[in-house]
Amino acid sequence: MKDSLAARRYAKSLIGLAEEKNVLKDVFNDMSLIKNTVAENKDLQLLLKSPVVNTDKKQAILSAVFKGSLNSLSLLFLQLISSKKRESLIHAIAKSFIDQYKLLNNVITAEVTTAIKLDKNKIDSIVSLYNKEKGDSFEIIEKVNPEIIGGFILRIGDRQIDTSISKEIRELKKAFSENPYIAEF
Repeated sequence: MKDSLAARRYAKSLIGLAEEKNVLKDVFNDMSLIKNTVAENKDLQLLLKSPVVNTDKKQAILSAVFKGSLNSLSLLFLQLISSKKRESLIHAIAKSFIDQYKLLNNVITAEVTTAIKLDKNKIDSIVSLYNKEKGDSFEIIEKVNPEIIGGFILRIGDRQIDTSISKEIRELKKAFSENPYIAEF
């Protein structure tokens, strides 16, 4: 809990600084890169969490991995986090930054699960089922799951619209199992 609170505070500070320097979008892209890089590289995760590896070595490795790919503010921020011996929080900070950025810019993540891959127009029409009165924009995550047989599942935040055929089959099974009618012969 303490770590997640610290990650949120570091992310909030970075958002404020990036807004002040007018590089918020660049820093958002950098944090997305950092989050994905750390998430995909198990060795980097272990290195960042290791108390055995000293801070200078971690800073050199972070600089080597991200130099040329990041905005100077993001690179300085990584060095600051490392100098404070909070390298283990880098992934959590990047994730928290992304979440706070999306909240700040009214970007809602919509997850669309279908049985087959759909084109962009069909996915947009599915997402439009969600009420867009507030002028929110959507980040669409498309997933393909053949087990739903047909239809789609739309998840936005804690809301879900499930029109899949597999759901209908489950509901029919439940209805038949609860049927009080017993045929007498």
